[in-house]
Amino acid sequence: MKTIVITGGNGDIAQAIKRELEGEYHILTPGKELLDVTDVVKADRYFEENRTDILINNAGYVMPMSIAECDIDSEKKTLEVNLFGTFNCTAALLKKNREAKIINIGSSAATKVHGTWSAYCAAKAGVVMATQCWAADGFDVICISPGRTATKMRRGLFPQEDQGTLLQAEDFAKVIRLAIEDRYQKGEHINVNKDNVEELLH
Repeated sequence: MKTIVITGGNGDIAQAIKRELEGEYHILTPGKELLDVTDVVKADRYFEENRTDILINNAGYVMPMSIAECDIDSEKKTLEVNLFGTFNCTAALLKKNREAKIINIGSSAATKVHGTWSAYCAAKAGVVMATQCWAADGFDVICISPGRTATKMRRGLFPQEDQGTLLQAEDFAKVIRLAIEDRYQKGEHINVNKDNVEELLH
């Protein structure tokens, strides 16, 4: 049975992926206490102790704010978790298993402008480009980017939002299954949202 590691494992997307795939794979969903994606030593140790066949880089952080009034430490954390964390975990794993499959969870924010989300948008755009570079470097990697998704993180940011207009984490998890099953090309960037998810699945 292959082992899948999903970073940011306590989040709604990670848990939906786990529910979709459990029974077919050995699934690990470490939270920050077990795998701090920004810590080089801890990431190296984690993948030393847990042989991994598939890594889903899902850990995320966002705190929207204008660059003119921002808390620069928060902006730094956004870049470190979303971009450096993806680099850190991917490098730690590939040093031990060059044949591993990497699935990067991007965001529609990688290609859409949001005035007060500059650090997050820049980080996710970097994840998309890194995915393409790593594929060109010969690795099995793909980026799947959810649009607006019904998660507790989003509810915290937009408590009044109509939940009926959002992508469901369970449907997004089904697209991740397709990526694991090699339905997409290496290096590809797949945008997933409420309007196109049924088409992607069928």
